[in-house]
Order: sequence, then C-alpha cells, then structure tokens
Amino acid sequence: MDVLSDRSNAVLEDLAEATDTEAAARQEATQARTDLVALEARLAIARAVVRDWVFDVYSGGGGDSDIVGMFDAMKSDDERVGDPLGDLSYLTDQRTRALQEVRVLTAEQVRLTATAEQAEATATTARAKIARTKAELDGLMAAQREKIGALRKAQMAEVDKAGPIAGALVGARSPAARRAAERLRAALTLAVVETAHVGKPCTDDSGAYPNGMFPTKALCAVWGAPGERLAPRAAAAFSAMSKAYAAQTGTPLCITDSYRSYAEQVSVKGTRGRFAATPGTSRHGLGRAVDLCGGVDDFGSAAHRWMRQNAPLYGWFHPSWAEAGGSLPEPWHWEYAG
Repeated sequence: MDVLSDRSNAVLEDLAEATDTEAAARQEATQARTDLVALEARLAIARAVVRDWVFDVYSGGGGDSDIVGMFDAMKSDDERVGDPLGDLSYLTDQRTRALQEVRVLTAEQVRLTATAEQAEATATTARAKIARTKAELDGLMAAQREKIGALRKAQMAEVDKAGPIAGALVGARSPAARRAAERLRAALTLAVVETAHVGKPCTDDSGAYPNGMFPTKALCAVWGAPGERLAPRAAAAFSAMSKAYAAQTGTPLCITDSYRSYAEQVSVKGTRGRFAATPGTSRHGLGRAVDLCGGVDDFGSAAHRWMRQNAPLYGWFHPSWAEAGGSLPEPWHWEYAG
C-alpha cells in the first residue's frame, strides 16, 4: 500500500510540473505571436519608406538620381528653398533610419518567430507528458482503490467474526443492538465501494489569473475550514478528502493556510525569509496549496500517514522538496496537481 501511495504521490508531482510547463509555454507562445503582429505592422511601414525611396531612385534615372538631386538643391534660390541642403540631409537621414529599422525589425521578427515555435514545441511535449502521466496515474489509482477495498473487506470479515462474541457481551439479541449491527455493516459496505468521489466545484471559472491576484469569484470555500479558499477544482477535491477524513476520525482536516494573495505572500516572505517562496511564485498564490495542522504537520503521526495513503486519490500530493529528506522539510505543505 505504501509503495502504491508513494508512486502515486511522485506521479502527481510530475503531472503538476508538466501542467505548469505547458501553461507557461502556451503563454510565452501567445505573447510572442502577439508581439509579432505588432512588429510586422511597424516593419511594413519601414519597408514602405525604403520601397518608395528605391522607386524614386530608379524612376529618377538610376543610382545617380540622389546626386543629381543634391546638385539641384544646391542651385535652388534661397527664396524658393529656405535650407535646401538641410532638407536633403533630413531626407537622407530618414532613409538611413528606415533601412536600419528594417534590419533591426527583421532580426526581431526572426527571434520572435523562433521563440514562438520553441514555446509551442515545449507546450506540445509537455502535453504529451501530461497524457502519459495521467494514464499511469489512472492505473495507480485503480490499483490503490482495489487495495483499499480489499483491506476494508478484510476488516468487515473480522467484524463479522467478532460479532457473536460482542453480541453475547452486550446483549446483541435486542432489537436496538441488531439495528446497530446492521448500521455498522452498512457503513463498512459503503466504505468498501467508496471511490473518492469529488463533487462539482462551486464555480466553473478557471481563468488564468496572475499568481496571488485571483478575484473572489474564482475561489471556492473549503468544507470544514471557515475562511479558507482554494481554486475551484482544488477546493472540491480537498473538501471531498476532508469529508472522508472526518468520517474516519470525527473531525475535518485542519488547515492553517490556503490561498494567499500577492500581498499576503509579501508578508509571509518578510516573516519567514528564505523559508518562504518569492512573492508571485508560490502555489498558494494559485489556490493549489494548503498548509495543514492537526497532526498532519508531524511526519511520524497517524494523520500524516493517512494523508500519504489517501491524498493521491483526490489529486493531492506532498512535494519532494517538502519530504523529511527534502531541501525544505515541511510535513504540513500539500499541493493539488489538477
């Protein structure tokens, strides 16, 4: 069971990384394409200036037309042209700048095109990895649920074996005792077929908001944790997990921190220093991370072990850097991969 849980945790972390990589690459490609459109408009203007110049040169008698024009300007009367050489200098400078701008903009066009194509290739590769990772995860989840079902069936069998003895001790032949026994059996049977059902999110708003700048309408409350909010799918998954935990322990999962606005991230960074993420990079700012209490914040506790075995069933994982042997051990920190 532990092997399955650990592998599921690792695969979920890979999935979260691939999802972030794809999103960043898509955003970079979109920005590069947008910049290309604006650049091509500027390039068209610069090329038009150069094209008109070339046309004037050839229609005016070939490559010597500019020289002829200069002599003509020098012969002009002051009354007709206030500064003939200045005007000619201005036109020459304008053409030189146009040629230089064409060269610069063309180079930038090549760079932006390469950037967009590379970002699109990265996004495609990440998407393929996401598909492979999800396929592996589906297999792991099925195996883990089957294992949990087998364990619960074994537990129910043990309860059945102990039933007659318990009945003799507490007078199980009474109607009340029999009803209690039936309720126990029904609860155990339900537990066997339970498959980590996650309800519908409070909103379908899944916009790509900047880190720490989610509007209220893009966040959902978390069951059993007043004041805590997460991104819609993360909130739905965590709430379902917390209800499963409460069904077994009597209390929901304890949360100390969930979504953090950018201002809150700045405050945390000021308090915790190097032990906190740079503001604008924390997964708390995406509404996809929680800090837990109530025993989960202790690597050796039963609550932490419960999370290790059950969190992957709901799409939540404990990142490798936060493991006991990681770069920054944080038993309380958990992230959503969806």
